[in-house]
Amino acid sequence: MSHVEARSPLAFSATADAYATTMAPALEPVAAEVVRRAVLRPGEAVLDAGTGTGNAARLAVGDGRRVVGVDAAPGMLDIARRSSSDVELVRADFGRLPFDGATFDVVVSVHALLFAADRVAALREWRRVVSSGGRLSLSVPGPAAVTPQAVFGHVYERYGVGGRSDDFPDAATMADWAARAGWGDVETDSDPAAVIELAGPEAFRTWLRIGRTRSRWSRERLEAFAMDLMDACPRAPGGAFRIPFGALYLHARKDA
Repeated sequence: MSHVEARSPLAFSATADAYATTMAPALEPVAAEVVRRAVLRPGEAVLDAGTGTGNAARLAVGDGRRVVGVDAAPGMLDIARRSSSDVELVRADFGRLPFDGATFDVVVSVHALLFAADRVAALREWRRVVSSGGRLSLSVPGPAAVTPQAVFGHVYERYGVGGRSDDFPDAATMADWAARAGWGDVETDSDPAAVIELAGPEAFRTWLRIGRTRSRWSRERLEAFAMDLMDACPRAPGGAFRIPFGALYLHARKDA
């Protein structure tokens, strides 16, 4: 999913505070929609795969549910613990979960799936830990026309950094991944209006640090890169940056 370069759990851990102040607030409405679409029931066991700072996990708490959040970045989990006292937080790769089969009734995931090297394999692993008749509700950024690559692609190219529009799925591709992983009753929807809104240049620079390390770049090059991205970024009437991100939603069920 990276629109600049590959990002490791340790890189995300090191920039977790930047994520918490920029990306996490932008994803709150997406997380709320993912949880709403999960149609949670009292007493269910819920797994939040790629929980990050715990947005979706916190929303899933209540009515006697057991909620577990999994993330590979310890810095993210440290932040989640500050406001997620009712959530069990586990450090693990969401593609290799440390749980027995049929442990959960529902898996939710907010904009995390595209970090998996093999998306179908990750979806298959999530299906493994869900009981018969269990559900999946997730979001990913997209489609490509409403992601950062759509407005920043020419800047990425100028600086010789990554950024592939074909790495963002459309709804049909995402549905195919789920079907190939064994999920049934697959339904998709989209919200192309979802954005990351940042109040000003400092917030933009903070967002730009998330999950990325560019030790080879000089301070001058980093600042020039940030300025060129800001120049290309859409703005709200009040001046805030509005980075397009989009949200594709998927709901599916594990057949009995």
